[in-house]
Amino acid sequence: MVIFETHHSGYDPVKNVQNFWEQYPLSAIQDYIVALQPETSDKENLKGNSQLSEFSVELLRVLIAYFMIHMTQLDLGKVSISLEVNKETIDTSKAISDFFNRVSSSNPNP
Repeated sequence: MVIFETHHSGYDPVKNVQNFWEQYPLSAIQDYIVALQPETSDKENLKGNSQLSEFSVELLRVLIAYFMIHMTQLDLGKVSISLEVNKETIDTSKAISDFFNRVSSSNPNP
């Protein structure tokens, strides 16, 4: 899983951000998000996926905002983000990653 990559030696978040923006211009991101939405002719399915639609719009909005912050060189230090829930997720993924690294390194048959 992608979250476990953050614990690998040499993980470079800046490189990941650069690679993402090189691979996906805003127009492509918008197209992908639209393509992931449920079929609009299926009204019953659409009702159950309102959270997906709302999340998709918010995801696109935050990606554009991050791009604009980078493009205009705004200070991200002004952004206040609650770290506790995300830190817990990262800590949990680190424990899982460490466990699998120990198991795989002690396994003589990789």
